[in-house]
Amino acid sequence: MQLRIHATTTGAGLILLGLAHLLAPGPLLAAARTGYERVLNVEFVPDAAAVRRVRFVGLVMLAVGTVVSATDETVSVGVERT
Repeated sequence: MQLRIHATTTGAGLILLGLAHLLAPGPLLAAARTGYERVLNVEFVPDAAAVRRVRFVGLVMLAVGTVVSATDETVSVGVERT
């Protein structure tokens, strides 16, 4: 089985996710809080700097996505079944 990963698609996805982190950190933290409580059964209480960290991650994703989408490469990964 051959899996092809296009850099343009991956870069666009990173750009969209980066924008979501930059523009809406509150709903992302609320989703994380819900996920932690339901899946891990632990209390997740973000501190005052959490919004800033989420936005920083978004900025990094936006930068990486911009660089990746500028390349016109395709990565092929082959998986052999035995």
